[in-house]
Amino acid sequence: MICTIENENLEVRINSLGAELWSIVDKNDGTEYLWQGDKELWARRAPNLFPHCGRLKNNKYTYENKTYKSEIHGFVKEFEHRVIEKSEASIVFEISDSEKTLKMYPWRFNFRTGYKLEGSRIIHSYEVYNPNAKDMYFSIGYHTGFMCPFDSGRDIEEYILKFEKKETPIEIICNDKGLLSGEERIYFENEDTIELHNKLFSSSIVLTNLKSDYISIVEQNTGRSVKVGIKDFPYLVLWSTPDVVKFVCIEPWYGLPDAHDTDGQFVKKRGIQKLAPDSTFRCSMTIDILP
Repeated sequence: MICTIENENLEVRINSLGAELWSIVDKNDGTEYLWQGDKELWARRAPNLFPHCGRLKNNKYTYENKTYKSEIHGFVKEFEHRVIEKSEASIVFEISDSEKTLKMYPWRFNFRTGYKLEGSRIIHSYEVYNPNAKDMYFSIGYHTGFMCPFDSGRDIEEYILKFEKKETPIEIICNDKGLLSGEERIYFENEDTIELHNKLFSSSIVLTNLKSDYISIVEQNTGRSVKVGIKDFPYLVLWSTPDVVKFVCIEPWYGLPDAHDTDGQFVKKRGIQKLAPDSTFRCSMTIDILP
């Protein structure tokens, strides 16, 4: 089911399958800012990642001597989410544990995804509640794909990624299987700009040690931009397809893929979050459309 929220500036659609952001249209000129999916490049648009981000080694992990199988980025993206709140400019989806999820993830849970419009801003929020009598472990993150170039008549070299502040981020290197290689390096020193080009994304760019509250995709000759709020997230993933860039994914994460040499113990996973019984974890990402 496709649900729509809107205000005077934006029309936003969300697919109840995965509670996945489906469309962001600027009402002023009709521009679609969200990647619309392409089976030849990347069929998804903006999946929600839970209960883990990235790949697991051999698509499995271990908890309390039992092994569970799970595909890349977890499973909430594959299930229908029910609408529990709806207004003209906001909506909240919910999914809880089931017999199917307990085969992949041994905790009961409640996961809410919210979308709210304020002017030209989308507030995309997560809430994770732990109803168990023991600590709950998980990772969570966004995987939002934005059209880039914004228009078909433009070239990718006309765009940059610009951080709010000068940064000296640490890049966490992944191997060719998408697992942490154990290597890290300084991505750049005291800079705020990444120039976009078709050869940039030979693999995901995984960054940490960031100070900026946001990062923007900027069309250089017009100043038109999409600004994404990343405040408080420990990791930021930037991704697109190799060789040709038609979209850019901006992915703030609370979590990381498995290490290449992991023993598979879920609770020891780098970046894992621990939530106490009867507690709620909250985070949010903002998207500002700045024409």
